[in-house]
Amino acid sequence: MRFNQLTAVSLFSTVILGIAQASLAQTQLHNFDFQGRFLAVLSDADMEASAYIDGQLGGYPARGTASHRTSEMIDTLTLLPLGNEAVTPISLPVSNSVMGWPNNLAFTPDGQFAFITETFAPAPEGATLRSEIPSGQRLTVVSLSNLQQPQVVDQLDIGNEPRPVAVHPNGDLLVVSLRDPARPIAFIPFENGELGTPIFQTLPGLNDPEANASHIEWHPSGRFLGVTFAETNETAFYEVDRTNRDRPQIRAWGNSIMTGKLPGVGHFTPDGRHFIVTNLLWGDDVELQYVGATYSYLSVIRFADTANSNNEVVHQIVATAPVGGSAEEFAISPDGQFVVSLNMEASYLPIDNPRLTRDSSLTLLSLNPENGRLTSHSTTPFEGILPEGITFDASGNYLAVAVFDYHDSAHDGGSVDFWQLHRGESPSLEKLERSIPVRRGAHIIKLVQ
Repeated sequence: MRFNQLTAVSLFSTVILGIAQASLAQTQLHNFDFQGRFLAVLSDADMEASAYIDGQLGGYPARGTASHRTSEMIDTLTLLPLGNEAVTPISLPVSNSVMGWPNNLAFTPDGQFAFITETFAPAPEGATLRSEIPSGQRLTVVSLSNLQQPQVVDQLDIGNEPRPVAVHPNGDLLVVSLRDPARPIAFIPFENGELGTPIFQTLPGLNDPEANASHIEWHPSGRFLGVTFAETNETAFYEVDRTNRDRPQIRAWGNSIMTGKLPGVGHFTPDGRHFIVTNLLWGDDVELQYVGATYSYLSVIRFADTANSNNEVVHQIVATAPVGGSAEEFAISPDGQFVVSLNMEASYLPIDNPRLTRDSSLTLLSLNPENGRLTSHSTTPFEGILPEGITFDASGNYLAVAVFDYHDSAHDGGSVDFWQLHRGESPSLEKLERSIPVRRGAHIIKLVQ
């Protein structure tokens, strides 16, 4: 079902509503050279982080209050323009969900359009349980040609629980994963701000043909896809043939890799030589599925973009490194020399759970771009609940981290916090005294250069 028959009046009203409801004050960032055009943050207002454990959506904005869902709880896309000392957030209501991997937001290479998948729809008014949140189906397109007035310009119901969305380096083709064994992947043409007709494909060469893709990412060349499958503990690569522009064809490219237990997000290095995957070690054999996994680890896969002398395409794991617990996301520096994993630890447990950790953490590692070797330097704790979003700035000297919520009641909602990477013989991370408040539920952050 298409929703692009949106009138100019409704679009304008939606924008004004979003800006008015954000209620986010201007933030001063003096003497701070965080490089890029803007940061974009997705917030899911439906639930407290502890709902993963106790199923209770909780109140808003106060953590731990026994409240039902109200009309104040609005999912948002928040834009943070950079380049000035004063940052004034711009917010637009867009349905999104934290219940999935942090990969529901993508942009065209020129930063003119944003794409958001709705893995789960908003909870109905009066809902109190996570189980009451319905599955989502929608892909939303937001025009950012005027950053001060973002507009929803197209929407499409593409299938059950759309999850990761990735944009081809040319900006003219999207790929989205669905929770549908018969239609696990959708290619969607994109031109002049409009979505084309989805082209559904299956994923060949899997150990379990019904496995659901957890993460999808385009290789920098635009020729390949890297795909993780948490349910089967594997990562696979695919070649996308675009000879027929109206119907891309996908084929397995080389061997699949058993990366480790519960691989989540994966990212290609900037040069495309390696694909790094985070393994969370969650499962039915772990206390409360999540809590017993006290660490995660990263796997570095050497990606083969050509066949060897035996005409075989062989990918292989060349390095692994432990990081903090529940590391759903990580960032690679633009020069490919550093990796920072974002570790939720046990920060998302109910407030009365003895296993609760008040802190989450960042793990800093060096990456050898030639051989993929990882060298761990430090794990640094910081206050915050369920952080899942992290990005380097364009210089590679700073990071922005999206924090879902806080235990401290003095914080009303989530935030974007900033860190500095100190390079040299003993690299380290320093948390800066700079933070931008955003709506509670911040779970994805992206930099647009």
